[in-house]
Amino acid sequence: MPADAPSLLAALAAEIGDVRAGVDRVSGLLTDLVRRLPAEHRAEALTDAQALDVLIQRLDAVAGVLDGLASGQTSADAVSGVLLADVAGRLNGRDAARASSAPADDAGDLHLFD
Repeated sequence: MPADAPSLLAALAAEIGDVRAGVDRVSGLLTDLVRRLPAEHRAEALTDAQALDVLIQRLDAVAGVLDGLASGQTSADAVSGVLLADVAGRLNGRDAARASSAPADDAGDLHLFD
């Protein structure tokens, strides 16, 4: 690994952390807006809004892997800490074709807000 790779990985993790914070703020705003919708539209909108929460968890997972790599962990050790099974699978080279934002049935410890 080049000498500057750990600092680049750490910088990438920090950048993803900043993006995650922005998405989290948008998610909070969207949740507030969904709560103001008429009841007949709220359930569908809330399901759509939860997609942002999935993105936040994916950003957390990728940032964690980058932080692990930056601190000298092996790829396997860095990915082993990923709780979302579909993300961990893609990072381990499995299911690479399914790199969408929709959660899989076996999505691991995906946490949706209510």
